[in-house]
Amino acid sequence: MGNKPSKKDLDKDTLEFLTKNTNFDKEAIKDWYTGFKKDCPSGQLDPDTFVSMYSQVFPRGNAEEFSKHAFRTFDTDNSGTIDFTEFLLALHVTSAGSPQDKLRWAFRMYDVDGNGSIDMQEMQKVIQGVYQMLGSQDKGRAEEVFKKMDLDSDGTVTEKEFMKACSTDKELMNLLTPNIAQS
Repeated sequence: MGNKPSKKDLDKDTLEFLTKNTNFDKEAIKDWYTGFKKDCPSGQLDPDTFVSMYSQVFPRGNAEEFSKHAFRTFDTDNSGTIDFTEFLLALHVTSAGSPQDKLRWAFRMYDVDGNGSIDMQEMQKVIQGVYQMLGSQDKGRAEEVFKKMDLDSDGTVTEKEFMKACSTDKELMNLLTPNIAQS
C-alpha cells in the first residue's frame, strides 16, 4: 500500500488520493488524521473501539450488532481493521456522498455475506441491529421491509431493487440508513 506514514505525518500519496476522492480539503484531512491517530495510535481502528464509538453516539440503545455491520462495510479490504483511508472514504460517503453513493454503501452493509443480494436473514440481522441501537424493538419490520423491496418476489433483494425502493420511499430510507439518511 505504498509508503507507510510516520507516526505524525500523513504521506503525500494518501493525502493526494483523499483530496481527489472526498470533499475534504488538505487541512481538513490532516485534522481528521490527527484525531484518528489520537484515537487509534496504531493507525488501525479495531472492532472493539469502533463499537465503543458507536455506543457513545447511541447511548440509549445497544449499538453492538449494528456496529458490526457498519464496521464490515467500512473495512473495504477485509483486514479486520479500518485504516485512515477506509475511515475517511466511508465518512465522506456517509456525510457528503450523493444519495446513490449512500444507498450503495447501505446496500453493502445489508449484504452481510457479500454475494451481491440481500436475503431475509441478512435483512433481519441488520434491521434488528438498527432497532437495538435505537433502543426499541423490531416487531416484524424486517419482513415488511423485505416484501416491499423484493420487487420480483424471488426471495432476494438486488442492489437495483434496494436502491429503487429506498429512492421512492423516504420512510424506508430513513429506517434502513438511520445514520446517513439526512441530506
